Amino acid sequence: MHLISIDLDGQPNQTQTAPGDTAYETGILGVAVHPKVIDGEDHTVVQIMVDDDRPGVDRSLLDCPMVAEVRTPVGDVITRELFDHDEFRRALDAERRAGGDDLRGVLLRTGGRLPPAYLRLGFLAVALSDTEGCSLVVSRFGRDELLEAVDAGRVDGSLAAGEHRSLTTMIDQRHPDRGRSDSSPP
Repeated sequence: MHLISIDLDGQPNQTQTAPGDTAYETGILGVAVHPKVIDGEDHTVVQIMVDDDRPGVDRSLLDCPMVAEVRTPVGDVITRELFDHDEFRRALDAERRAGGDDLRGVLLRTGGRLPPAYLRLGFLAVALSDTEGCSLVVSRFGRDELLEAVDAGRVDGSLAAGEHRSLTTMIDQRHPDRGRSDSSPP
């Protein structure tokens, strides 16, 4: 399910939604895009702010599978990434504090603290300056839908075995199957 799209100009950007916008009515207050160097590589960080206090808001936006994509003007995907969420960040933080390194993800702290639960972060492997003229598209998926897409990519040859394994692991770690057959939006 498409949630929001914004035009990118290669610069940091903040976009607020307004009452009546589909994204606002779903519960997204805004999107911020800014550069970040992670492990020596330029990234574009996408931050979604969810209005978790408003009555009737879709609270599943706080932890459902969401994907950020940077697309060229003709719609080709340059890069895509799964968003994190509070439960995953806390698990990653606990693992790192214990000296582990099994979970895959970026852990961002501000003043030593994890982001609040109403912020979702995606770390796209592209320099923000390289996104001029592109668009950012944020969509929501069910867990099973993501896994099926990754499997289809392996079958059609667009994903190598290592990429398939890495993506499947990332989905399993951020959105474990807890007896649900699907976490698709209602």
